[in-house]
Amino acid sequence: MGDIEVTVLRSGTEIARIVRPLRTHGGVSAITYRRKLWRVTGSSIDLDEGALNADEMLSEIAEQHVTETSADFGVSQGFIQGEPENSRILVDAGPGTGKTYMACSRVAAMIRDGVPATRIWIISFTRTAVIELRNRIAAALDDPAEAGAIRIATLDSHAWALQSGFSSGAILSGGYEKNIESTLMQVREDAEVAEYLRRLRHLIIDEGQDIIGVRAELTLAILDALEPECGVTVFADEAQAIYGFTEDDQLGLEPAASLLDGLQARGFQKRSLSYVYRTESPTLREIFTSVRRCVIDKIDHTEARQQRVRADIERLADGVVDTSRSLDVAALDQNTLVLMRRRVDVLMASSFATAPHRLRMSGLPACLAPWLAMLFWDWTERRITKSIFDERWFARCTPTRPGMPSQQAAWQLLFEVAGDSATSLDLHRLRNVLGRPNPPMLFCSPEFGYAGPVLGTIHASKGREASDVILYLPPDGDNEDGGDGEEEIRVMFVGATRARDKLMVGTSSGLRAGSVNGRVWRRAKGGKVQIEIGRVSDLEPDGLVGRTVFATSDEAQSAQSAWLDVPLRTGISARADQDIDWRLALEADGQRLGALSRYVSNDLKLIAKQCDKWPPPGFLPHLRSIGLRTLAFTPDSVVAEELHEPWRSSGFLFAPLLLGLSAAKFPGGK
Repeated sequence: MGDIEVTVLRSGTEIARIVRPLRTHGGVSAITYRRKLWRVTGSSIDLDEGALNADEMLSEIAEQHVTETSADFGVSQGFIQGEPENSRILVDAGPGTGKTYMACSRVAAMIRDGVPATRIWIISFTRTAVIELRNRIAAALDDPAEAGAIRIATLDSHAWALQSGFSSGAILSGGYEKNIESTLMQVREDAEVAEYLRRLRHLIIDEGQDIIGVRAELTLAILDALEPECGVTVFADEAQAIYGFTEDDQLGLEPAASLLDGLQARGFQKRSLSYVYRTESPTLREIFTSVRRCVIDKIDHTEARQQRVRADIERLADGVVDTSRSLDVAALDQNTLVLMRRRVDVLMASSFATAPHRLRMSGLPACLAPWLAMLFWDWTERRITKSIFDERWFARCTPTRPGMPSQQAAWQLLFEVAGDSATSLDLHRLRNVLGRPNPPMLFCSPEFGYAGPVLGTIHASKGREASDVILYLPPDGDNEDGGDGEEEIRVMFVGATRARDKLMVGTSSGLRAGSVNGRVWRRAKGGKVQIEIGRVSDLEPDGLVGRTVFATSDEAQSAQSAWLDVPLRTGISARADQDIDWRLALEADGQRLGALSRYVSNDLKLIAKQCDKWPPPGFLPHLRSIGLRTLAFTPDSVVAEELHEPWRSSGFLFAPLLLGLSAAKFPGGK
């Protein structure tokens, strides 16, 4: 039936917000949580009500998925489930056809048949999907702990694990592409890596259509290193291949080598999933099936098909909304997903929104849970005991804050990563994990923000779904950026198939924007320029508790307390300050709250040159914070030398969820 976002309640208080597959049994809607099944009422579960009968319900779910078939094209899920463990198959799986269920049930069946969990790999496309896959597999196993032994990770994480595990000098540097290339060479030339890969019994690859270029080369090299008896299951959908470019890239680039071409050359057997589980709406089902065939078959030339796909989506949608300029975020349910083609449109809609909302775009910082900094910002010792943890939790972590887990759940989560003994944590080990560029999603919010509907780009929301979706398409005939029409057809299809119950369609603003190092900017009226603030490197530890930005530790602590006390904050400005080497100091209500990084200053210089102006803007108004996150750095990070105590030793601090599409002026002419 698809996934649903659910609020977890205990004693009437929200303790967590999770995304789980929605199930039914005897007319009752339910989800799995902590390895038990719970009744869903509205969009929440109440732990005080007690769990449902898990064995009976899971048995019925499994039976439904195995026996349910379609008279449409393809074979049943039951047929794919019955494929031998050592078969190598390419499964054509359109949106909503139970791909995730099939992958998880296939793994669970192998483990029940005696395949060691340690010899099963799953390559997922996103870190959010990694968590969902592990949770679903755990729910289907007799011993849920076995799910922890399966190697489930993104391709980049798999690559780094191979590189670091077989090379003492491995360094994560030079960008993701460079590290993929290094791992590719290692897979091809290192005998120990080849021996390790020959131990695998089954490999599952998700979103195969999006593995291209050097990542496709690496994946194919891994396949070639496997023993012939090792099975491989690849799930792919040509209609959803939209990662050959990103939300703001210029299109029309030379196509890269793809994994699917390599699989065809290696004789993979083709299978398909066709029954749509995601929606019961007849019109939405037609988008999932008939429109998908139009996307794939390519009977007409590109321009005609682009117009047809757009017209069919608009015809089959449940209604039309005004342009994105008229979007009223306050009127939307928190489970609504608002999708736009371009990053600049999302930023513009967010800047006009007066109600809480969340963002889903690339290039934003990881939203590490703020309770981590609440607990550890002033703890300077390497280890902390369970008793002191408990004292700090009850003194500092109020359960009413968004996304706050229970004390027991928080301890268990930390212990799994950094447990040092039965009653203590090694915080250096924890910092080494949380200080990574991509920390584990178990510690993060999946979106940027903690409340309200989700505003996102279609690219970043792939794999996400919601009961209600508002899809804003670019103005008809909008091809001024040299876009590839075939790619745009698939983008429209992906956006339209995120909805379970209701799809509304509108037209985006058609704003034009440039990009510098991924940062969006656009010319505005009155000679101004609008500049995106809030990207992943815009706030760093030295800008929040550094000795250059704050004269004393007390001043830094005052700023940190201000973010904690008022995480939702408007009226923030950034002004270039000579005393801090012309970095942009963040201010609100007459108080300095931090400073933007030098990455921002450098990008402003590049934007000024592109606008043929100089000097660059020195004042950025209208910034805001939509929440709070933890910022952690590793024990050996050089940034520590620039910080005040206790943060220099603790490694944890608060950072705002900073946002802005600031309308800035150039101080002078050329």
